Amino acid sequence: MTSAQQAGASGAESAGAAGAGSLSPEQIEERLRAQREALAASVDEFASRIDPRTQAKEAGEHLREQASAKADHLREQAAAGAGRLREQAEAGAGRLREGARRWAEQAEETWERAKQGDSEASSRLAKAAAVAGGVVTASIVLTRLTRR
Repeated sequence: MTSAQQAGASGAESAGAAGAGSLSPEQIEERLRAQREALAASVDEFASRIDPRTQAKEAGEHLREQASAKADHLREQAAAGAGRLREQAEAGAGRLREGARRWAEQAEETWERAKQGDSEASSRLAKAAAVAGGVVTASIVLTRLTRR
């Protein structure tokens, strides 16, 4: 209950109590004053509700709250997405490490077999050396071409 409504209610109560007998001029004036105050408060409250500035301010506050809630939601989504990406990257790095380890083992086995005279292993090493040389040569040529 607003203060204006409380004042109106107390004015009505005093008027009801005084209604049992005749009212003195002071009581009538007090009753009218209380009713005027209650009416003025009601009018002020109504005017503030329909005031464009007040409405704009309330709409701005509402939009600010919505934007804040949306930003919080997006932050949570970004954090969750970053966590998933981190997990995927760690899993991918683990797979790459495992693959590199297997290739290193195969290269070592091939090297050992080639040292023992295995012609197939020697052929593989020669091919790998040729490919590595080609990659190095291609990277040098591409680097020089891109600098021009």
